[in-house]
Amino acid sequence: MRLVVVAALLASACGTDDPILGEIAGTVTHYDYTFDVATRRAHSKLDITVEDEGDCITLPFRATELDLASATWNSQPAATATSNDTHVQVCGRGVRVGTTLVLETDQTVALKTVSTSQVGYSVTRDGNGNDFSYLVSWVGGCDRFGPCDSRPDRFATYTFHVTHDPALAVSCPGTITEVSSTETQCEFAHGGGPTYSTFGLAAYPRTAWTRTDKGMWGSLHAYVYDRPTTMITDAVSTTYNDGFVRWLEQSFGPYPYGDELRIYTAPTYWSGFEHPGNIVLDDGLARTLQPAYVHNVQHILGHEIVHQWAGDQTTLADTYDFVWKESMAEYLTFAYEDMVEPIAARGTASYWKRASAGAMYFPVPGEKPPLFDYYGDVYGPGPMILFRQLEVLTSRAQVLAAIASVLGREHTLSVDQVVAALAEKTGLDLTGYAAAWIHGTGAPDWPVIDTRFTAAAGTSTLHITQTKGQARRCKFHIALEGPNAGERLLVEVDTFRNGIDQTIAVPSPAFTVTRTTIDPDFECLVFAGTTARQVAHPWLSERGLRYFAGPPRP
Repeated sequence: MRLVVVAALLASACGTDDPILGEIAGTVTHYDYTFDVATRRAHSKLDITVEDEGDCITLPFRATELDLASATWNSQPAATATSNDTHVQVCGRGVRVGTTLVLETDQTVALKTVSTSQVGYSVTRDGNGNDFSYLVSWVGGCDRFGPCDSRPDRFATYTFHVTHDPALAVSCPGTITEVSSTETQCEFAHGGGPTYSTFGLAAYPRTAWTRTDKGMWGSLHAYVYDRPTTMITDAVSTTYNDGFVRWLEQSFGPYPYGDELRIYTAPTYWSGFEHPGNIVLDDGLARTLQPAYVHNVQHILGHEIVHQWAGDQTTLADTYDFVWKESMAEYLTFAYEDMVEPIAARGTASYWKRASAGAMYFPVPGEKPPLFDYYGDVYGPGPMILFRQLEVLTSRAQVLAAIASVLGREHTLSVDQVVAALAEKTGLDLTGYAAAWIHGTGAPDWPVIDTRFTAAAGTSTLHITQTKGQARRCKFHIALEGPNAGERLLVEVDTFRNGIDQTIAVPSPAFTVTRTTIDPDFECLVFAGTTARQVAHPWLSERGLRYFAGPPRP
């Protein structure tokens, strides 16, 4: 034993310890990011908890220019740093499991975006001649600004240091501090901060944003930062949104991001984007000539507010789980509309169905196209399939209970988990339903229904035949209508339980039936005649083809 100890001591003295080598696996827990608006120069400092020891780490990276010589590893110059079009690898002295690796790099952010969107970094001029600078990550996009773990299921905390012209105001998620007239800091210390929505910042002339105090909405204090010419501030109702946020908090837990919500307007590609506590709305929403909703600003703002719970605090497990967060934001906004103004909710459901007619992909597309190619197709079919059709088959209370069971805490969520929660709370076996409606390849062929009413004394018959599309089952109504106002009888059709083709006995109406209307209440994706592509994609605006994210609806 004595000889072994001596040998070990000698080996240590001679520097022959086994080195810690290999590729590190780890979790980025904090991003400290410095950005200069004028030069687009940036400095990234990442705190990484080491899960597999090693001496090199590889991270996604798509910024324009990395200063390889400046890379540091635990405050020491990196041994090596290399990059290609998609990744950067930095190496240094080996680190062990459970320790924290601090990695720092300098880079230049490209003035470049994905296609015509604002994903990336952009400068856009508004209608009053103001330049709006916007750094926005979206799903899988934070590596456009520096080394970043861009997987959609990643949470972290953030510190942003933004240097800028004194004439600019800067906003980003977290507590905003104006360190000086030329430096703004945002400290985001909340637990649920996914990279897709939290890694973002905006700069706009101070004179462009006028702050309006909109009072308390539930537990949070709301402020709108807007230009008078947009007319958006007047369209934001304190009474409505107070009730809405109170309902969300009672149903899904406390507002996740402190006690303040900031709402900004700017010339944006999306109708809205759900940065945590920092919603950005398109400045043209109140002036859209053909709005998608009865109350356009109110609905889209509501959608983004829901995302604070559904998308931010609870986030995506995978890129192709995108549909659940957008569908949930749409459905919960619709459900509250239906409580306070049913005609607005009816308009929302009508829009979902019209938008669904042109879907080119299933809600979870088997071919896994680039997200930018398919994401616009989820906004209509998604809320119809995941929630509206199921509430018609069961009840809204059961669907809301399912949603409540998966929200209200910081975690990741998949579409399959949402479906499992819906199955549990509704009592339905949704295996076949999910296979038929949610997963698939190519453009969905939604069911096309033909009807034939046969009048008779006492009891008439209504024949239902599916003439096109796969056997996708749901529940809806058919309206039998007469020539005069008010002559209308609703007949329930349940293909989920009773088969695709049916002959239904109907008490003969007191009026002559001159017309049948399929699904007048927008309960299912069934169509009469050809399901032609009625709209290219959701949320067209005056500036052209744009989507709601969210965004968003980013």
